[in-house]
Amino acid sequence: MNVLKIMLERGAQDWSAPISITELAKPYYDLVNEQLCTYNLKNISADFTTNFSQSKIERHLRSLPLKYLSTTSTRFSNISPPFELTDDMFYVREEYRIEGEAAHDRIIKAVEQKFEEYLEVFSER
Repeated sequence: MNVLKIMLERGAQDWSAPISITELAKPYYDLVNEQLCTYNLKNISADFTTNFSQSKIERHLRSLPLKYLSTTSTRFSNISPPFELTDDMFYVREEYRIEGEAAHDRIIKAVEQKFEEYLEVFSER
């Protein structure tokens, strides 16, 4: 979800363009650290409780479970997830690339809603 948030910050025209793990590492680390300061999240990797390490965050990004970033359960469907990691590049599969300002805004709202659901499960109240 945080990878998608970072990608969406690139704007309606560029949000779905491939992005490298190298480019993602620092903004991803900063975003997770900001969330740790704002919310009392549990089960966060130790990589985010120490100083930034490019290699550790890149390794963390490579381990993300992209198959779970789908709107359709892969247990019940042969539909592939909308995201993939190939050669250290995150891609939005072509069939999921939606262009236009209105679509971009709706995707942002959906991500914000999913983040709120995430907070309900993974933050300590």
